[in-house]
Amino acid sequence: MFEWVSGAWSYSFALLLSASAGVVAEKFLNISGRLVQPLWYKTFGRIHRQRRLRRETRLLGSGETFAVGAAKHEIYVRQFAVDGFRPEHLFSATLPAQSAGGLVDRLPTRLQPGGAADLERMIEDKRRELDAAPGAWNAEMLALRRLEVSRVGSHELPALKLHYAKTDYASFQVISSEWEKRFAEGLAGGEILGEELLDVLPGLSHSFGINLTIETADDHLLLTRRSAKTSGGRNLRHISVNEGMALMDLDPKTGLPDPYRTALRGISEELGIDLENEPDIRNRITFHGLICDVTRYEWALLGHVNLTQTGWTNASFIAARRLGMGPDDWESNGLDFIPMTKAAVEEALRDDAEWVGHGYMNLVLSAMHRLRSDHRAILAAVRSALV
Repeated sequence: MFEWVSGAWSYSFALLLSASAGVVAEKFLNISGRLVQPLWYKTFGRIHRQRRLRRETRLLGSGETFAVGAAKHEIYVRQFAVDGFRPEHLFSATLPAQSAGGLVDRLPTRLQPGGAADLERMIEDKRRELDAAPGAWNAEMLALRRLEVSRVGSHELPALKLHYAKTDYASFQVISSEWEKRFAEGLAGGEILGEELLDVLPGLSHSFGINLTIETADDHLLLTRRSAKTSGGRNLRHISVNEGMALMDLDPKTGLPDPYRTALRGISEELGIDLENEPDIRNRITFHGLICDVTRYEWALLGHVNLTQTGWTNASFIAARRLGMGPDDWESNGLDFIPMTKAAVEEALRDDAEWVGHGYMNLVLSAMHRLRSDHRAILAAVRSALV
């Protein structure tokens, strides 16, 4: 019974969203992590895949991504688990740091955002620029370089193993910017094959983000609007927290990157709320989705923080902002609270024109995670928005 329900939800999610984008879904996203293939797909899928490979079908228009948000970034949902990934099934590993030029050199020519030597010079120029700019610095970051999707136990619970490597902000800025230019020009990005998205392309991946929706003790969803001072998504609606993984997020006991530490740091820095000592806080943070913003080639782990039945009310977050407790609260223009109800979430999802693309997708998946009985209405709202 459980498998049938999971399959039905997955089929609805992929079919409705794909229809809204004007394409036929080639894969069906199973919210528990499994690919669900209906009978017609199994019958004709092999022939279709062979033809697609012979034609070298491009990513755009193949049904693998959705154009989302004000900038219509192409968002790829690599994995979505409606129950989320249990903390013990979310694994981390590290890889040796490598130069951006060396990684780019190993990409197929059609996927290179520029010549390796030219990119290395641009990165060095960016480092000098950051060092000279008041209030700016070239922060050390962690980049996603490899991923493994699996299932564990007799119930086949979804699991992720994410492999990270050290990088810096200058490398991220240059590679993402140059890739986005080529993507827009159709010189490289449009030629990514759907199957190439199943794994990370290390030459393009120089960051990793943690994005969160927060549900307060008042049963409200906390949303934000990006500040005009941010480098991306200016003045657009966004979810609660958007934080990049950094070296400070290593677990001191294991030395491995810890997405929960990134999540808690992001909440503290952007909203001024310290949840480190909140009882059972890690079980209140549910990571449910892994996506890639293909337009800028940025991978992110999406999640939801459930603070119902705690003392963290809407007023708590408002007070923290007024007191200036969040050092990075300048990244948003203010806080917006909407009821965590079908009607309110439907309304927020009905139009993606004022949204940051990956923020909108996080709201979709968090709504699917929290409002399970209303998933048909949620999907209908998303379908109308992404037509």
